[in-house]
Amino acid sequence: MSEYQYYEFQTIDRPLTAEQQVLMRKLSSRVELSATRAAFNYAYGSFRGEPLQVLEQHFDALLYIANWGSKQLAFRFPKHALTTEQLQPYLLGEEERYVGVSYTTPHHLVLNLEIREEEGYGWIEGEGLLDPLIPLREALLRGDMRALYLFWLRTATERAGWAEDEGADEEEDEDEGADEEVALPLVEPPVPPGLGQLDPALQACAEFFAVDPDLIAAAAEASPTLTATKEPLERWVTLLPEAERNALLVRVARGETHVGITLLRRLRELGGAQTTPAGVTTQRTFADLQAAAQRQQQLRLRQEQAAAERTRLAKLEALAQREPQIWASIPGLLAKRTASGYDEGVARLVELRDLAVQRGQRAAFEAQLAEVTAPYISSAALQRRLKAERLG
Repeated sequence: MSEYQYYEFQTIDRPLTAEQQVLMRKLSSRVELSATRAAFNYAYGSFRGEPLQVLEQHFDALLYIANWGSKQLAFRFPKHALTTEQLQPYLLGEEERYVGVSYTTPHHLVLNLEIREEEGYGWIEGEGLLDPLIPLREALLRGDMRALYLFWLRTATERAGWAEDEGADEEEDEDEGADEEVALPLVEPPVPPGLGQLDPALQACAEFFAVDPDLIAAAAEASPTLTATKEPLERWVTLLPEAERNALLVRVARGETHVGITLLRRLRELGGAQTTPAGVTTQRTFADLQAAAQRQQQLRLRQEQAAAERTRLAKLEALAQREPQIWASIPGLLAKRTASGYDEGVARLVELRDLAVQRGQRAAFEAQLAEVTAPYISSAALQRRLKAERLG
């Protein structure tokens, strides 16, 4: 399998300047470039720049994926729009299998999320993966930490898997083991509201980082429901000092797209409203979440089995309405003595057998089956198909 790497950068707050576009072309003559996007696709070789540095200097979002198992999503924010203290509870740092960090530069805050698989992804394509994830940046600016909580679930899974692998590889020594420091259990960060109400961007985030849906369902048990509230923005606007209001309008005129979020946060502050959705602090460990995820999996499987059974019974009920016509069609199909005729005829016989079993009429079915297939007893092709479906 050939190597595959894909880097995509996007601007959100403002388009690239002509000078910035020139710099992107210097990184690669094959760059797919527009005023808001630069994509680099490699079947061999690698990116000539430092991705996070390119992000910090020119863009607002970065996605990277490689078929040997790496996935990366990073965002650049205005420096004072978020703080590392807000993000830190959800970030487990850097380990062999993952990276979850945030850091500040003179003008920005950068959030970097990476997963480093060991088995690889086989055939993949990166184009189109970043667009559905772009709304996560605005959600984070609004204080919605659900994307980071989802990433925490994935990195906690990686940490738990790493710990299990390490434990399996090491031979315990009773004398030395008594002096070893016991690792503390991993406790979940504040649980944001709405984990049971994932929007398309959050669904895309869960899919991109391959977060276990049963684990998400388990975490959502402690997540409050998001409720829409009508805020008196018109009244709050009058509380803004005139100089501050004018400064915000100037920033809007200059094309700073994140000003709306800054304004909303300021209005909520002036109005005495909560600025961000409050997370629920729990004492659940990741082991607790894994146990709850197993229960969620069992519940989901039972529900899926029940749904499949309802579908099967509905199909048989519809089949029963056409049973005489189906039996009448089979001799004509078999008489063609073609592969397609045998395939379709045997497929209909399988349906009729399932109906007979459901009704408790297997003996009557076997008698009719013998009658309809008797003229073809010497057909090896038909007998082979019948045997494969355990008919007769």
